[in-house]
Amino acid sequence: MHKKRRLLFIILIIGMFVITGCSRQNDEENNDGKITIEDNILKGSNFENLKIPKNYNIKQFEGTTLNFIVEKNINANILSHESESFSELTGINIKIRAMDYDSLIQNANLDLLSQSGEYQIIYVDPYQTTNRYHTHLVELNSLMNNQELPEINGFPDDFFEFQTKVTSNYKDQNKYYAVPFDSTTMILYYRKDIFEKYHDQFYQEKGYDWTPGSKEFTWERYSEVAEWIDKNVPDSEVKYGSGQMGQEHNSIFCEFSTILDSYGGSYFNNSAVNTYGIDSFKNFDISGPNFIKALDVYKKVVSTAAPESVNWNWTNTANAFRDGQIAMMPNWDENSTYVENNDSKVKGKVAYSILPYGSEKSANIYGGSGIAINKHISEKEKEAAWLYIVWATSKEMQLKILKHPEGGSLPTRKSVYNDIKIKQFIEEQEDDLNNNIAYHHLEAVLNAWKEENLYLRPKLKDFYQFEKVLIENLHQMLVKNLDSRQVRDNIRNQLRQIN
Repeated sequence: MHKKRRLLFIILIIGMFVITGCSRQNDEENNDGKITIEDNILKGSNFENLKIPKNYNIKQFEGTTLNFIVEKNINANILSHESESFSELTGINIKIRAMDYDSLIQNANLDLLSQSGEYQIIYVDPYQTTNRYHTHLVELNSLMNNQELPEINGFPDDFFEFQTKVTSNYKDQNKYYAVPFDSTTMILYYRKDIFEKYHDQFYQEKGYDWTPGSKEFTWERYSEVAEWIDKNVPDSEVKYGSGQMGQEHNSIFCEFSTILDSYGGSYFNNSAVNTYGIDSFKNFDISGPNFIKALDVYKKVVSTAAPESVNWNWTNTANAFRDGQIAMMPNWDENSTYVENNDSKVKGKVAYSILPYGSEKSANIYGGSGIAINKHISEKEKEAAWLYIVWATSKEMQLKILKHPEGGSLPTRKSVYNDIKIKQFIEEQEDDLNNNIAYHHLEAVLNAWKEENLYLRPKLKDFYQFEKVLIENLHQMLVKNLDSRQVRDNIRNQLRQIN
């Protein structure tokens, strides 16, 4: 059985990246044209394979301090340690300012708007920062095309196309404002110990296999499974069947949007809105029956979840799952190491899959962000920041983050998945597939990234206003049990007023 699953997994990896045109040959071709500086300086360091001009002075920015504002996540945690080696070689002092999502957006956007230049390097959310303040970011083409500067090997071709469109571009596909930095994706977490123990009992009562991941595991059945667990599984094993993210927060918009897309609904009639982005939301259209259906399904999903769900965001839900209170939750994949670490009550008891299906598909929302340079800083700081970005987004650093004990964030580079090191890493982890975190996490996310399972949010210049209307009305629908048609009409009227 293990050999069969391993073969399927390898086929999944190879098939996915053959389709995208990623090959070892392409990677080798990307290394042609430039040579690195003297081996005695870089040999043995994580700079060794970077594309750096021969006469480039790696110490030219010594004494420079760069503040990097970033969301508190896996990449930031690991880079805060690894940046010491970067500083030792370059003399650049990197100060990583990690903070929660809301504080990040507020501080990053205020710094760009005020043009104060306090943060030289910025973790830019495509829907909160790049869309609104891209004119305050360095257009990276000017650095990419400078032959005297280090080069991001394989950018943009070596990065997933959908991730580059979302995180790097705004409207113009030829202008790059950021480099894909992380790849967080919403998937389903569930307690495999509960699902295995009560599998037969549930099947005898309901007549279907309740294992998540199949097309038969719909959002309607997700609610039914949550209710069954509440009634039949002792609280000593798990308190609630599921936990959701209904707080008046970005999380509720993300969660509802996955359900909307899974039932064939959308917010706009414009294919570019979900990738490169658009300025206006005049073409929004929520008049179809699929929008009402998604609202009704979401109300049902939350009504069968832990009662606290109406006030939870993704952090609260992850904490509840980690504490053993809930059996299922949609959440960002980067939480896998958090819910499986030594302090977790559910360590070794977790399984992963794509989100439940609607009538049309499973819709797994991609939530990655980019790393960008503040336009309102000195030229010296811009070039120093560029050197850091070249290093931080390299294949070597992405492998290090993936393999780090505190890591697990999946690489944004396609070539990393063809690298012999990651294949060896996977083989080393496959000794016990039933208890393997990395294997099942990787499998679920790669499945979520398939075109038929992927969901991308609308990217608008005025996304803040658009999302605020959705967030407020969705939350009110849950706490006041409002009729879905009334909620739909409220959303439509408020968006028309903004237009």
